[in-house]
Order: sequence, then structure tokens, then C-alpha cells
Amino acid sequence: MTLRIHFTLTDLARVRFAGPSSPLATTAFSTVRLAHCPGPPQLDLWRRAVRPRLACGPTPFSELLPTAPDHPLPGFLRPWRGLHTLDEELERLRATPRHVLRADLDYLATRRDLPRWTHRLADGDRGAVTGLAESVRDYHRAAVAPYWPGLAAVLAADLASRTRQLRDGGIEAVLGTLHPRMRWRPPVLEIEVPGGESDYHLGGRGLLLAPTAFASYLPCDPDDEQPTLYYEVTRNPLPRTRVSGPQSGLAALLGHSRAAVLQVIAEGVSTGELARRTGLSPASASEHTTVLRGVGLVRTERRGRGSHHSLTPLGAELLLESSPPSGGTGDRGGTARAAAPRPATRPPVPRRGSA
Repeated sequence: MTLRIHFTLTDLARVRFAGPSSPLATTAFSTVRLAHCPGPPQLDLWRRAVRPRLACGPTPFSELLPTAPDHPLPGFLRPWRGLHTLDEELERLRATPRHVLRADLDYLATRRDLPRWTHRLADGDRGAVTGLAESVRDYHRAAVAPYWPGLAAVLAADLASRTRQLRDGGIEAVLGTLHPRMRWRPPVLEIEVPGGESDYHLGGRGLLLAPTAFASYLPCDPDDEQPTLYYEVTRNPLPRTRVSGPQSGLAALLGHSRAAVLQVIAEGVSTGELARRTGLSPASASEHTTVLRGVGLVRTERRGRGSHHSLTPLGAELLLESSPPSGGTGDRGGTARAAAPRPATRPPVPRRGSA
């Protein structure tokens, strides 16, 4: 399905890039990938490593997150201009004006059911806001903080590259290369999204472009002073450069055969399939899985007459930390994430865009 964003000449003149990427927005977008969207092997390993660290049961943060791929994220959890640290962003979250909290939650309530405690949040209750901020911190510590330096470097590099691209090729060069699932067909930007066909007219407000990790997102809110398109730069939580070759550290630790066995087991395999894919005999494959299981990297369960092997969270973490980087926007397996437009009670009125 396709979302079509319509530009006027005034909109094109008002396209801007956002400031530094937000660790809070990245944290919010990571939850979309964690819950709803498939991805490359590195992302699956990240899921396996992260999930055991997360709090059991609902938290204020988790209860505000999308429960379906086309549900919106509240604006106060996805700032387009990042601050230096998550702590600073959480202080900004705590200082969010009550009318902003209420407007975002009222919109959210038109798309999905919200828990009762959000009424206190909408009223600006300091205890509710503080509880939300602390639950964001807990999730960020488990899921994003270990990988944030690498992600921040990739996002900053993209912003610098896009700035040069704008200088050398103009805004059409930028809009034509944002993401594999976004197509620039002047004067319309087409985005593949979940749900049905829809059109979104910027109405002279322009568009703010914000690079982000894990998911692309367009709120489609006709009341936005300037709409923001968060375009996915990378979904790999560890976009780092390895100088010694893929899995070299893992091979040095485990040996080449066991490192290869661990990589294949990441996809979940039987002993026979493991032997075929690694070129080992079934007896050798079984011996390696026994060793890896003994140190807590692999779990094995009986399925009928055979055995099925998969990674433990520790095994996923070890393999994730040694994984080579995957491509960013060149990976075409993802789906650009966009919420369906909020029903407008009036046509968007052209307004002055944010710088």
C-alpha cells in the first residue's frame, strides 16, 4: 500500500533537516522493530539479547507504544531535535506542557484504547510523567544504550552526507534517495506503508527530514506546524566497522568450527541440518553443540526423534557483539512505518515552518 505526500513549490522551499538525532526517539522506534517488524539476522540477534533484560509485565512506556504496526507514537516520545544525552531528553519530557500531553494522548485515543492512568498523564500529573520517564530509562538501558554510540555515529554521518547532497544535487536528489521504499515522483513522495492507500497534502508547511534508526515514520498529523518524516538510516543496532574480518574475534574465542556452528544455530536448526550447513559430520556437529550448551550459549530441545538447537540470550548477545555491520538503507527487507492520517476537520492551513 502507498502513502502519497504531495508537495507544492512552497513545500519544497521549506524542506529542512532536523538537528542531532534523538536518543529518546530512537528508543521509541526500536520498540516498533522489537514488537512488530521483521529484519535481517543482526536484528533478530538483537531481539534475543534484549528481551531477557526487559521488565516483565506492562510499564508506563510499554503501554503507550504501538500495539499494531499502523498505530501512532505520541509526539512527546519522538522529538525531532535530539539533546546530548537521554537524561537531558527525559528532563525535557518531564517539562512537557500539559496541553501538549493532552493533545498527543487525545489523538492516540482515537486510534487505540489507552489505560486509565493516562488520564493523569494528560492532566500533567508529575507522578505520572516521572513514572513514564523512569520506565523509558529502564527500557533504554536494556535495549538501546549499549548500541547508542554506534547508532549516533551512523545517524550523524547520514545527516552530514545529506547536507552535502542537498548542496550538490538539490532537494530532488535528497527526496529521491531517502529510503528504498520511498519513491520521488515529482511533486509526490510515495512511501510503502501498512494499511490502505492515502494522500497527505503538506499545504505549504514544508517537511522536516530526521534520520533515525530501526523504523521510518510519518505522523501525518494535519495540525503539525511542520510535519516530520523520520526516515530509517539503519536497523542494525551495531553499525560498526571490523578491521579483522567478520567473526574474527568469535573464531579466536571459540575456534572456527564452533563459531560457524553458533552462527548457523542462530537461525534454529536440527542436528542434521547443522551438519549439512557446516560441512561437519553429525557426530562432530553434536559434539560442538554439547560444548556450546555446556557454557550456556545454546539450548537444545527434543522434537520427535530429533533435536532442535537455538541460541540462549547469552549466545545471542555474544554473536550480536561479533556480527559485522549490515547495510543501512540498502537493505530492502523493511517496511517504512507510517501512521494513517488523523481525520482533519479542516484543510491544512499553510503555516510558517520550523527552521
